[in-house]
Amino acid sequence: MTALKCYFQTVLLLIASLFMTESTLAENVSEMITDRPDQANSPFTVLPRVLQVEAGLLYTEDYEGDERSRILAVPQTLIRTGLSDRIELRLTFDGYISEDVEGEDGVGDSAIGLKINLLKESGIWPETGFLANLTLPTGEDAFSSEREDPSFQFLFSHTLTDRITLGYNLGMTWETVEERSGGGHDTLSSFQYAVVVGFGITKRLAAYVESFGSVQMSAEGNPAHSFDTGFTYKVRNNLQLDTSAGIGLSDGADDWFGSAGISFATPF
Repeated sequence: MTALKCYFQTVLLLIASLFMTESTLAENVSEMITDRPDQANSPFTVLPRVLQVEAGLLYTEDYEGDERSRILAVPQTLIRTGLSDRIELRLTFDGYISEDVEGEDGVGDSAIGLKINLLKESGIWPETGFLANLTLPTGEDAFSSEREDPSFQFLFSHTLTDRITLGYNLGMTWETVEERSGGGHDTLSSFQYAVVVGFGITKRLAAYVESFGSVQMSAEGNPAHSFDTGFTYKVRNNLQLDTSAGIGLSDGADDWFGSAGISFATPF
């Protein structure tokens, strides 16, 4: 219940942000760049003394023969704040997860991470960043890896025109899973990638198309490749709504998924 209480407090903060004035924001917060709803992370960091919260729900559906698996996670939450002009601290919460095959539900794991903006865009050289995460086994047994699992990504972004951007991520992740024989755990490594093209439709409305996935470096597991698309709408400079949906392109990926969320930034 403590974790759920924290989630509700986050929602209250989101509501409170609606009452921030544009003049107050302009003095304290630059233009907000979020890491949702697409899977790729941007190389840009949040400035010091700014709190940015990105939250939403995720629904996935997958078929294995005649068996259908449905999972709802809400609210998946990312909290970001700047430690310096080029380094940010990140806290991630998987949210409350409901899974229908086993009839189980509970709180998922969390993670702590650092994002570093390494290089600014110059000519053909992209904006470049680095992201490192460590998952923490804070969730309930059914939804926890029960170990600390690391991951890292290199983050790149090109400005193609005043309305079109290209972003891509390359990285590795290590994930703890139960052994098929039961009674123990094994850590699997995988290569991860994401490629996204973003389009500015109007001053407030934007869209994207993206391909992302993972390839197992360990003996177990199938490649998981997916495609998704979505929209973001800036209600104001510090408040953004988003929606997205995607499909799996390989057996290792979910058949389809959808997401909706809200993001806000506030000075402190």
